[in-house]
Amino acid sequence: MKCKICKGDTYILFDEQFKMDYHRCKACGFIYADPKHHATLEDEKEEYNRHNNSIEDEGYVNMFKRFMTAFEPFVSGKVLLEYGSGPEPVFSEVLRRQGYEVTSYDPFYLPDEAYLNKKYDIITSTEVFEHFSEPYKEFEKLDGLLKEEGIMAIMTQFPKDDDHFKKWWYRRDITHISFFTVESFKSLAKDFHYELMYHNEKDYMILKKSKKH
Repeated sequence: MKCKICKGDTYILFDEQFKMDYHRCKACGFIYADPKHHATLEDEKEEYNRHNNSIEDEGYVNMFKRFMTAFEPFVSGKVLLEYGSGPEPVFSEVLRRQGYEVTSYDPFYLPDEAYLNKKYDIITSTEVFEHFSEPYKEFEKLDGLLKEEGIMAIMTQFPKDDDHFKKWWYRRDITHISFFTVESFKSLAKDFHYELMYHNEKDYMILKKSKKH
């Protein structure tokens, strides 16, 4: 299998605990669960339905507030798309309380595709990229919705070396199939003409779309 991000060569990373094959890119480090292990849409939604998050959960809200402190220094507008907002769009509400004009979209819970008819100053996506079966195409779609010099703010856990990955709790979720490294995002940034503004080497990636010349 070629890498889903940079088209580089991959090698098989076998998870003995769960008897699963992953494909890891030799160039950018992106890890992709073999398609035979992907959850069905029904199983995927059932997993999401187990999430029990609310605006009353102070710790959960504070997680989003910390994320906001990472991307807000780079934001110049308030028109925002929250992509993959989940069964309880808590982050959308946190953003509205901070003065953002928020459009929320989720393929399972808020499937209205009217969001495709706007352009945004910022696109946020928290704990979503790891669910993408076609990550390059998803990034391409989001790129088409973002204004020039707009910000894409992504939260997803970055894998480390192979031994770490095999012991990593994050891969145990059956809906987690795409695992991005910093190098993976650098590859996307190069292809789509973004500048990498900030990352924390763990789970934050802030990208700025270039202005066309």
